[in-house]
Amino acid sequence: AALAGGTTMIIDFAIPHKGHSLIEAFDTWRSWADPKVCCDYSLHVAVTWWSDQVKEEMKILTQDKGVNSFKMFMAYKDMYMVRDVELYEAFSRCKEIGAIAQVHAENGELIAEGAKRMLALGITGPEGHELCRPEAVEAEATLRAITIASAVNCPLYVVHVMSKSAAKVVADARRDGKVVYGEPIAAGLGTDGTHHWDREWLHAAHHVMGPPLRPDPSTPDFLMNLLAKTISAKTHHQAVNFNIFEGMVCHGVPLVTISRGKVVYEAGVFSVSAGDGKFIPRKPFAEYIYKRIKQRDQTCTPTPVKREPYKGEVVTLTSRGTKEGSTHGTRKQAQP
Repeated sequence: AALAGGTTMIIDFAIPHKGHSLIEAFDTWRSWADPKVCCDYSLHVAVTWWSDQVKEEMKILTQDKGVNSFKMFMAYKDMYMVRDVELYEAFSRCKEIGAIAQVHAENGELIAEGAKRMLALGITGPEGHELCRPEAVEAEATLRAITIASAVNCPLYVVHVMSKSAAKVVADARRDGKVVYGEPIAAGLGTDGTHHWDREWLHAAHHVMGPPLRPDPSTPDFLMNLLAKTISAKTHHQAVNFNIFEGMVCHGVPLVTISRGKVVYEAGVFSVSAGDGKFIPRKPFAEYIYKRIKQRDQTCTPTPVKREPYKGEVVTLTSRGTKEGSTHGTRKQAQP
């Protein structure tokens, strides 16, 4: 599918379960991909829990395995979600080792409570997916992630920004000089979440993703207007039988794909074999990003105010706010 679309390299996510090794997850994904991949690829690694082991494995993955990005989930409670203090630790570690922090930005606690409410109301269809995780839930988490990343001056990449509110949070942060990037996806730019209320269950379910497509129909579709043929599930090369852009006429599509100097796709015909793709290691401290991080460290790091040493009285207060040894506010003992 990537080669047919003119893409010669993809980056997948290696996602360990809570309590499991990040390195083992990385090695597992490599063992799955290497014999089968047709285009070049690399891997992000997800941080789904926090410990000294995770901290050390992040360093090993960056130094020895060619990983320079780690993804944290703020949603999927009891599965992948990490707490704010764990985000802080993970972001701090990313900066130390020269990696890029990524986040799935949704408030997992509010989603869990919203899901309970939808079920109590008898809403079990695809529309409940959006209703339990509305736009504000995404925007709040996006702002929180940016705030935490900014506190340690760590570069942040917010994956699949799906709403105007979250996009505005990212745009505002960028205008303020923060090193943050927002990622839209084709689905969010080419269609909207009104399909969740379609009376045909299968059609509605085909539009479910997380974060969800938003019911606001004004989501811009300008990216899709750059393509040049009619989109159809009959002609795409993905392992799915449905395309949410079915029938859309576009203005430009790849006819030939060249990878490492070799024609690998032309006029609907592939000339590659499984395993022809190579794993591409990525270096830490990417200059494009970490040049700005270094500048912010130099200009934004707080410095103490220079003062003469304090020479006045020093008073020790008790937990009740009174001076040590003082009887003020205490009840006198009755004399016999």
